[in-house]
Order: sequence, then C-alpha cells, then structure tokens
Amino acid sequence: MNLFEGCSAEKLDTRLSWLHEPKQWRFDDGGLSVVPEAKTDFYRPNDRDGKDNAALLYTEVSGDFTAVTHATAELVGFGDAAALTVRADEKKWAKICLERSPVGEIAAVSVVTNPFSDDANNELVPGPECFLRLTRKGDTFGMFYSLDGKLWRFVRSFVMAAPKTVMVGIHAQAPFVGGCRVSFRSFEIVPTAVADFRSGE
Repeated sequence: MNLFEGCSAEKLDTRLSWLHEPKQWRFDDGGLSVVPEAKTDFYRPNDRDGKDNAALLYTEVSGDFTAVTHATAELVGFGDAAALTVRADEKKWAKICLERSPVGEIAAVSVVTNPFSDDANNELVPGPECFLRLTRKGDTFGMFYSLDGKLWRFVRSFVMAAPKTVMVGIHAQAPFVGGCRVSFRSFEIVPTAVADFRSGE
C-alpha cells in the first residue's frame, strides 16, 4: 500500500502522523516535500548530547514488514539526509539515509541506535536520488538502497529486540545548517519481509 494515496496539500492520510512536524511540508503530484529546520537530526552518541528532533512522518506497523520510499534531495550541509526509519522509542531505532558527507559526496548511510548510535557509511550514490528499503523479520532487520527500484544493494542487517508494533516512517534531517529540501515520491509498506537479505530478493 502506498500511504501517500490518502494525502493532499497539507492533509495527511489517517494512518500517518508527524513526530516533530516541520514548519514547511506539502503534498503535490510529485509526492511529499519537506524542508527540515537546521539542527534537526536523530543521533544519540555516548559521549555528548545528541538530537532526537528530526521531522518524522510515520505509521504504526505490527510484525514483519517491508517499507520502500523513493527520495530526492537538495543536500546542502554535512549530514543533510532523506531517510527511512524504524523506531521503538528514543533509545531504540534505526535509519537508512541518502546523506551528504563532510566533503560533499552522497552516500547510503545507516545508523542503528540501541541505546547509542553507530554510524556506517555504505556505497557512494551517483546523485542525490535513490530508493530506500527497510525490512523486518522477527527481530532481524535489513537495509537496502536501489537506483532503479529493481536491483537492490544490500547495506546491512542487524538484530534489535523491538516490540511487535513499531513506528515506521520517512524523515528529513539537517543536523547543522538550513537549506536542505527533501522530496519523497512514495511511501509503501507490505506485511512481509524480504526473503533473502543478502541478495535483496
């Protein structure tokens, strides 16, 4: 199901809710556009204060699932990103991002927080546009990205003991400076896991 089908202008489908609603967001024929405010992020380091204030549009999902979104972004500052996220609470969550590096490269980046955040950079992406996919099978999760929505590149798998019902959503972040703009063309969820995490099929 594409959860954007019941959305229009500044009206959400009844299954969707904002965690930290941004000041600027809107639906049009191209999907959802979000302008994240500066100094917004999901990141929980163990040695300093983190941030838990990114603009997350989510639905609640029970059991196994696979979520897919297509994102394009104007990534201005380091850490600016469009992301697909699973969240139990502020100390237990994970995200797969289309993200800008400190030197301006764009990469598939993943973060798992349980209760502190790691940070794993995957492959470079040719431009600020790709599909992102997140899947759950029991307490095992998998992350992938794709340039065409058909051939999926494995990013990582991990085990995270999470409640049966979790928040699954898309978010935009701008950890340091303003100016980022993100567009999500679709947000689809099915109640089954990817069969083979390594191959993505």
